[in-house]
Amino acid sequence: MPPELEVVDRLLADRRFFEPFRCWFDPGWGRPSIPIETYLRLMFLKYRYRLGYETLCAEVTDSVSWPTP
Repeated sequence: MPPELEVVDRLLADRRFFEPFRCWFDPGWGRPSIPIETYLRLMFLKYRYRLGYETLCAEVTDSVSWPTP
């Protein structure tokens, strides 16, 4: 993993970071969702690499082609 992503991964591993978002990702309410930790990591990658949603999904599905800075 690139050093930049390692730093972000450490920051996102802090449980306190997710608490403000947890109420919006209740597993018993609405459609089934992904864990908030996964969602925020995906949104960081989407923003960092300026990807559209479909491209993001394709890139994380095929991690061999994942771009590096």
